[in-house]
Amino acid sequence: MQPHVNAPTRFRPTFARLGTLLAVVLTYTVASAGPASAHGIGGDAADASIFGFVGIGIEHMLLGWDHLLFVAGIVLLAGKVRRAAKVISAFVVGHSLTLIVATLAGWQVNPGAVDVVIVLSVAFVGFYGMFGRPQRWGIFTAIVFGFGLIHGLGLSTRFQSIGVPDEGMVWRLIAFNVGIEIGQLTAIMGMLAIAAVVSSMFKRDREPALIKAAFVALFAIAAMTAPFLALAEFRSAENEAATVALPDDAPCTVGKRAQVLPGGGGHAGKDFYAPDEEAPLADFGHSLGDAYVIVLYGDDLPDEDVTALQEFVDAKDPAKVLVGNGDVPDGQLVAITLEQQMSCENVHVGALRQFSRDWFESLRADA
Repeated sequence: MQPHVNAPTRFRPTFARLGTLLAVVLTYTVASAGPASAHGIGGDAADASIFGFVGIGIEHMLLGWDHLLFVAGIVLLAGKVRRAAKVISAFVVGHSLTLIVATLAGWQVNPGAVDVVIVLSVAFVGFYGMFGRPQRWGIFTAIVFGFGLIHGLGLSTRFQSIGVPDEGMVWRLIAFNVGIEIGQLTAIMGMLAIAAVVSSMFKRDREPALIKAAFVALFAIAAMTAPFLALAEFRSAENEAATVALPDDAPCTVGKRAQVLPGGGGHAGKDFYAPDEEAPLADFGHSLGDAYVIVLYGDDLPDEDVTALQEFVDAKDPAKVLVGNGDVPDGQLVAITLEQQMSCENVHVGALRQFSRDWFESLRADA
């Protein structure tokens, strides 16, 4: 899929104006807006009304400058309104699909890794714009659809992390998605409107150079930003692991959360589920969003370890801990929070208590 080298000179006036705006304004935001940080959702959003989630979606989109630059780059690269609409529609379908399906299924990914991919998608569009428009728009549109799928997975993970109540969750999810699309459309229309004003300040014969400068800046800055985001994510995992001071004899390691729980549940009926009871993992997933510590143990757990876990839960030191059988290797244990995971070769109550206390202390410190 090779770009057509001479294509940039054929942009229609409206898109040339958008190129002017990209060169003058939007390329600045790549360097200054902190791309990955724009994709969080406020922790107080869980109690918002259904209509309120429309506003949350709009705000999320308008603050996500890396996302907006990706969309603006596609619009400029397309060069025609109809073609731009088709490519953007593929992106919308992609991120809407995974946002809804992943949330309902309880699938989660590392949001930091998704942030890196989002920035790489900006670099991808910038690279093509440096040389011209794609010759095979079907393939390019399919790639944009793929980026949309990844964007949606990140949105879903952020949405699940705020602990939206099960009652009305689907409608809030739909409202959030509608808000994202409204925000995206508003941003595009705003860009075009501002571009019409800004372009009047420049001579028309300078617009092709500004367009190319915009794409070069998109590629260069995004390509330089992505490695730093990846390094920051790696260091974040190391730092989080180092914050938990486990007992010296604990056969446990702490890192970023990798264990995935299904969504769509409610509140668990009790705190401890014995080996002969089926743990309500969907309820555990819901409680994880409410900042609980979830402890999962594997099959064939010795009776003394089962008793130790039962006593730990009954002591409620700390409270807000749920324990049950899960997808864990035989005889082992995994404790998870929204951010971290402790994996143990066997049950060590001291490590479990310290891991849980550190989590709740971090929540109080952030309050």
